[in-house]
Amino acid sequence: MDRNKRIIKNTVVFAIGNFGSKILAYIMVLVYTYYIGKSELGYYDLILTTVNLLHPLLLMAFDEGIYRWLIGDDETDQTVIFSTCIKTTGLTTIASIGILLLVNLFFDFQYVGYIALFIATTMMYSMFLNSIRGLTKNKLYATSGIMNSVIILLIEVIGLVFLSMGIECLLIAKIIGNTVAMIFLYVNAPEFHGFWRIPINRSLAKSIFKYSFPLVPNQISWWIVNGSDRYIILFFLGTAYNGIYTISNKFPTIITTITAIVYLALQETIIKEYNSPDRDEFYSKTFEKYYTLLFSLILCAIPATDLVIRWFVSPAYSVAWRYIGFLYLSTVFSALSSFMGIGYQISKETKRSVVSTISAAGINVLINVIFAPIIGLHAASTSTFIAYFVLFLIRIRHCKRYFTLHINWKLFGLLLGVSLGVIAGSYFLNEIGNIILAVTAFAALLVLNKNFVLGIIKSKKKNAK
Repeated sequence: MDRNKRIIKNTVVFAIGNFGSKILAYIMVLVYTYYIGKSELGYYDLILTTVNLLHPLLLMAFDEGIYRWLIGDDETDQTVIFSTCIKTTGLTTIASIGILLLVNLFFDFQYVGYIALFIATTMMYSMFLNSIRGLTKNKLYATSGIMNSVIILLIEVIGLVFLSMGIECLLIAKIIGNTVAMIFLYVNAPEFHGFWRIPINRSLAKSIFKYSFPLVPNQISWWIVNGSDRYIILFFLGTAYNGIYTISNKFPTIITTITAIVYLALQETIIKEYNSPDRDEFYSKTFEKYYTLLFSLILCAIPATDLVIRWFVSPAYSVAWRYIGFLYLSTVFSALSSFMGIGYQISKETKRSVVSTISAAGINVLINVIFAPIIGLHAASTSTFIAYFVLFLIRIRHCKRYFTLHINWKLFGLLLGVSLGVIAGSYFLNEIGNIILAVTAFAALLVLNKNFVLGIIKSKKKNAK
């Protein structure tokens, strides 16, 4: 299959598995604002943020390792890879939950039982998902994503609207959704069957650990850029402000969802095309299409989100629109940095990725600590953007070791400048002005990305037949 067609096909498959259900999830954010108070929502966001921190520590990035070995190793038996990675992860997860329960004897965390189950199911579901991707069973991956999201949404609606359970039902929903999705994957992927009878291969575990372990500080640094804001906000401003910032962050994650979908499609193709003679030309054209799409999306999203918050979000959270501009721009540079980070995976030189992300994390924390007491939540959104921008600049330099990107800097600078202009404009425009801005930006998106859009439409028509 032509590599461009492969990217589009995989994008469509991953989109089916993620995007429709994710849109419903974002609609649920609007429901949260009417049924959950700012402080309670702030606490729930801290739970999610903390679990995201624990994720790489508990998994030791073996979820990344299992994907890389399955997609790039034809010599090792797949069942041995499953057994080694999943059992190792299971043991570390059990030990960590035991530590959590011991710590709880002294601090008495609210919902600790649900938190422990949430951690366990999240870690293991991540392993299963990356295994399915490594097997290139993308349709099964997509179906699992749909099932997981629909179950979570149904339980959240029932728990919030009809049973008034608050954030307790949000945790229960995720536990059940993860568990059912894992069972579904196990039943429908014969490669999994019987892995639990195979002992851990210590030699393989060491090789994967050597690859994966440098990703742990790397992923923690990503967490610092993405999640440390919450703790600094909590320290300087309080949980109510954390609740507001949670809503501000929920909308840019729509773009993050899209970039995650495209990244999954790109990652597989870029790794497989690494030894192609026209590799650099292909990578450069793909990169230009990617950043054009990303900037186009946030040009639409910034004024549109302002309108959604004004019209549909509870008045208690109405100020959330003030912080979305730089958060949207952050998603662009985060996605572009991830694109260039594929070079670390291709070469298995994961240690080099740590330098770039630690630098970005340090900048993010420093700006937050200095400016949060002065400019409040603006410090959190601005520091996140600056951190990802610095990460982007560092990785441009690093990626030259693996491949050469020929970047059209005039186009890139123009799109960045227009994005900054839209951020400023949406901040001062009224509702009519933002409607005009959103419609204009949507027209520009279709024009700038017409080939990509047409490719997706053609792919869907073929699938329909």
